[in-house]
Amino acid sequence: MKLQAASVKPTKTLALLPTKVFEEQPTSTAPCNVIRMEFTVPAKLPEIPGAIDIDDLVAEFEQSNEVSEAITKGRQWVAKCFYSNQPASIALLRLQKGWSQVELAKRASTSQPHIARIELGNVDPQVSTVKKLARALGVPVEVILEAISPEDEQ
Repeated sequence: MKLQAASVKPTKTLALLPTKVFEEQPTSTAPCNVIRMEFTVPAKLPEIPGAIDIDDLVAEFEQSNEVSEAITKGRQWVAKCFYSNQPASIALLRLQKGWSQVELAKRASTSQPHIARIELGNVDPQVSTVKKLARALGVPVEVILEAISPEDEQ
């Protein structure tokens, strides 16, 4: 593709961050323009005065036994309503227990970001991690293996 124009403009939602807008003319014979936008998001967005991080808010709510039980039931409801027709996954197994990623990470002696990457399929966990997940979730290792590699079931 041939680059035709590029400009740097601030976006409305991320006004502090520059956005590059590229218009390209494809090399195919069909007449059309392709507009592609690229922008960078800092690792941590600027804090908004008075705003509360959702993870911090949930952690605070979970300090109360009554609220913690309600959040657990909510996660189990999510598993039942949104994951029941899908193949087993780490997220499904975790939500069936009513656990957050943080809770599973604690029980499996790993980190929440690592659990998130495993759930997204962005990492291939080590055997030791698979064993820890199985032990934490109370399921056989085979269930974890199927959950992290559903495409291998064919």
